[in-house]
Amino acid sequence: MSVPSHPLKPFSLAIGLTRLYEARSFNIKPFSERAKAVLNDAHLNNINIQENNILAFPPWDIQIFNYSNPFSGYDRTGTASIIYQKLFSCHRSKYSKYIPVYTDGSKTVGHVGCGVVFNNTILSFSLHNSMSVFSAELTAILIALQHILVSNHRHFCVYTDSMSALESLHFLAERRHPTVIEILILLRKLERKDFDIIFSWVPGHVGIFGNEQADTAARSMSDHMQRPVCYQDLKTFTQNYIHRVCQETWDQQILNKLHSIHASTSYWAALPVRRHDVRLTRLRIGHTRFTHRHLLLGENAPECPSCKVPYSVYHVLIDCPVFNHHRITFLHTSVLTLSDLVGETPHQNLFAFLLKIGFLHLI
Repeated sequence: MSVPSHPLKPFSLAIGLTRLYEARSFNIKPFSERAKAVLNDAHLNNINIQENNILAFPPWDIQIFNYSNPFSGYDRTGTASIIYQKLFSCHRSKYSKYIPVYTDGSKTVGHVGCGVVFNNTILSFSLHNSMSVFSAELTAILIALQHILVSNHRHFCVYTDSMSALESLHFLAERRHPTVIEILILLRKLERKDFDIIFSWVPGHVGIFGNEQADTAARSMSDHMQRPVCYQDLKTFTQNYIHRVCQETWDQQILNKLHSIHASTSYWAALPVRRHDVRLTRLRIGHTRFTHRHLLLGENAPECPSCKVPYSVYHVLIDCPVFNHHRITFLHTSVLTLSDLVGETPHQNLFAFLLKIGFLHLI
């Protein structure tokens, strides 16, 4: 932020204010400062966004991409691995003059990688954790083509177990991923240099040796490749990270009334009628006009005359024996939990029960 013309310069916190916020940690920092902290915690500070060259191919000169699938017609769940191995051997015999190249991508917790195997050479790279497995598969294909470009041979067959990667290269509507455009541009360059490259899908984890090697290489903790990240991958990664942080924070709120009902931060659909949805929300958080108005008026908390305890949503819905008869009538049991009544799917007779006991209009 030392550059005066930096577009984010107006959003940078002054040094004096930074010290003030550090001294008074209870003050909420501006959004820009909180966003910086999130980027730092998620290791997104020095990441580059991949540019999408959508004008690489004019409509009248689109790069054609085709691939073969010698395993079509065989059900993956009902076909033995040996059958796939025999089919692969037949394919290799048919294209024996083509040097096989195997590519694979992998994404596990804390690791994204890709692997390429050809000419008895195994290449393995670690990628940024925000990349999707789809991007890793495409990156593996791109790396394979880059190494083919400097090869003395001219005939290659690229094998991948990612049908989605092949489909995205084949269909025009799916050519939105920046790496797809990079691959097609490189293929055009290879064609002009008289390279003959074919692509084929292979099933993964059926004992095809080259594919297994590429899979192992993709999963290994290898050298990190500094490569820009696709915008969509970064967006998804950031959303998942924020949701995870929110969930971890919410998990600590064990004394919160709503936490006992809604333990996750997942979205719950609202009721179609707003006044019903407002009442349901108040029941879930345990704050109603009847149970909490005394705080505004400076009065004593209302007390259940039969149980001699302060009124609460839990007491009215679950605990008070005075309403057991109505619970059995409307809710078909007197043994209930708050989740049964006001959970993600509220009990269909909840409001009828509340109306009968005279609590509905006091919420």
